[in-house]
Amino acid sequence: MKSGNGGIEIFGASVIGASHITQNKPCQDALLIREEPQYVLACVADGHGSKSCPYSAQGAEAAVQVAAGLIASVFQNEKEAFATLDAHKEIWLPKQLEERWKTRVKEIHTAERDEVDFHFELYGTTLLALAATADFAFAMQIGDGDLLTISPHQATGWFIPPMASVGNETESLCMENCWQYVRTRIMPFADIKHPLMFLLSTDGYANSFAESAGFLQAGEDIFTIWKDEGIAAIQQNLKDWLTRSSAGGSGDDITLAMVVRA
Repeated sequence: MKSGNGGIEIFGASVIGASHITQNKPCQDALLIREEPQYVLACVADGHGSKSCPYSAQGAEAAVQVAAGLIASVFQNEKEAFATLDAHKEIWLPKQLEERWKTRVKEIHTAERDEVDFHFELYGTTLLALAATADFAFAMQIGDGDLLTISPHQATGWFIPPMASVGNETESLCMENCWQYVRTRIMPFADIKHPLMFLLSTDGYANSFAESAGFLQAGEDIFTIWKDEGIAAIQQNLKDWLTRSSAGGSGDDITLAMVVRA
């Protein structure tokens, strides 16, 4: 898909993990791609899927929808969007994300379930979101997952540095005061003249590689295919690539979204 926002292209795909297929478990990831006149938005979320989080697939879907609504509210005043995001990225935006997600999952629980015992861990999930315009990109993240930047003129790396992992533990929207663990970054494009690709992925993708170098190389390979063959080649093959990565690696659900400032 190509947006009118300065030639920005955006696409994403989600596949169920190989181990989930074997165990007859549903996909716990959620993906949202949105193209608006003022901006494009990619959101990926990874529900925890553990026994203590039986409704995490709904939690992940609520996360991408809430993030989209929050970004949309900022862009109601398009001229002030950059200033608003920059000024409020550390406190107001993370607090709004927590409040809106927790309100939403409580509404879901009340409407769909008779269980009296409610706690947010039932819907636990991570979240990655990136909004881009012709002039800047803004991202926010809680929990694991990866957000890479790739270009022809700089080393591939993380747009938001990855969290320090402790075993399989991850920060989550279900945590108390989770806003404190939301990481954000905003990047103006004023001095960037070359193509720039952002890749957002749930942790099932990076975990399918033995080393981080292999994961970073996969990102560079996607960039090269985009540069040489265009986004259509990625649209045609992405689900197959992700399915094979899961089968040969993590076995987990994998969701990947790409945003390219061409």
